[in-house]
Amino acid sequence: MDLLPFTARTALGVALCLAMAGCQDRTATTPTPAPAADTDATATPEAAAPAVEAELDGELVASTNEPFWQAQVSGPGPSLLLRGIEGERELAVTSSQTTGGTRTVRAVDASGAVELTVTAAPCQDSMSGAQFPYSAVLVIDGGTPINGCARPASMPPPGEPQ
Repeated sequence: MDLLPFTARTALGVALCLAMAGCQDRTATTPTPAPAADTDATATPEAAAPAVEAELDGELVASTNEPFWQAQVSGPGPSLLLRGIEGERELAVTSSQTTGGTRTVRAVDASGAVELTVTAAPCQDSMSGAQFPYSAVLVIDGGTPINGCARPASMPPPGEPQ
């Protein structure tokens, strides 16, 4: 008995079934979800943007892993407190700009300059798996950019009671 023709016919049949399944019009069977009762159906992304930018303009805490760093931007100076593998530094903020959901903070001290960029994009801590509302990039004294996560300073660190 020759199995090759049977196997070829079976493979052809399976391929035709898969092709036909892929050609079905699924738009008619997929309902459009109704807006939740507690949401404003007329809200636009542009309407939410000022709230995000206002939060980004506030006090922030950013942290990285390997190497571990924590940068905290606070007022009224404002200042940037950098803690990590080389100790602690307090730098004076020379500029802070928020545009299009991204805030860039530049700060200096006698040892050099630090730049912190925080973006309104969700971030997951690469070690703990904790979720943060913002992504961050930290550049210390012109070195290699270090990716991390950020949150408003008023928000407790993930995993701590609220």
